[in-house]
Amino acid sequence: MNRKGSLGAYVFLGFGAFLAGFPILWLVVSSLKPQSQFANPVPSLGSLTFENYVVAFTESDVGRWALNSLLIAVSTTILGLFICSMAAFSFARYQFRGKGVLFAAIVATVAFPDYITLIPVFVIERELHLLNTTAAVVLPLAAHALGVFLMRQYIAQLPGELFDAFRIDGSNEWRAYWSLAMPLVRPGLGATGLVIFLAAWNAYLLPLVVLRSPQRFTMPLGLAATHSQLLTGNQSIDPWAILTVGSVVSIVPLAACLIVMQRNFISGLTTGAVKA
Repeated sequence: MNRKGSLGAYVFLGFGAFLAGFPILWLVVSSLKPQSQFANPVPSLGSLTFENYVVAFTESDVGRWALNSLLIAVSTTILGLFICSMAAFSFARYQFRGKGVLFAAIVATVAFPDYITLIPVFVIERELHLLNTTAAVVLPLAAHALGVFLMRQYIAQLPGELFDAFRIDGSNEWRAYWSLAMPLVRPGLGATGLVIFLAAWNAYLLPLVVLRSPQRFTMPLGLAATHSQLLTGNQSIDPWAILTVGSVVSIVPLAACLIVMQRNFISGLTTGAVKA
């Protein structure tokens, strides 16, 4: 590519990056506006303040919502990686009757909307007395069909001779899974963990149904409840201040995870996409 072509590509990519980043920039600037200037689309830089963040964390439940979301997302990711990797190891390394049909059924559930399984999940959790608990959200989200697919594709590419040699040395199946397979598929674990974390952090429908106490609300539930207050107009705190600050806070963990694990995420997805 010549110099003019390279310059044109940089200009095009830079313009695309600006279009993608402008809403986030606008959101951050809006969260720094004084409450009296929320109606002003172009505030002066001298008027920007952190007052909304102080109000949001001291006079509202934004901090509690963030901690609840973080607890659910981290717990779901840890449990989900364990469940998905063990299921994927079974599908990739063992032969048993109905394996293909069962794996296809698991992958097919990716196409189902969440509300299809919502009522059965609610009934089961009600009978188990799990409603309004962290486990009510973590357990259903940890069984992630896309995570099983990604991990299975990754583990299936490991040479079978490695496992044969490991078993000849006297190692059992658990050690073959934990000590051999898992260290070799760390990029896949990173990609799968990021997918599960994003899904758990952004979950709305399931927490809306199984969480009843406002003290257990996650960030999406808290922001939705705050948005509904815009209709009343008699709050001591401007809902827009809570919404803008909460939206910025909800973006920070996602952006941090994508930046830190970008290489593992891309490597895991591209490797797992190869047909095994």
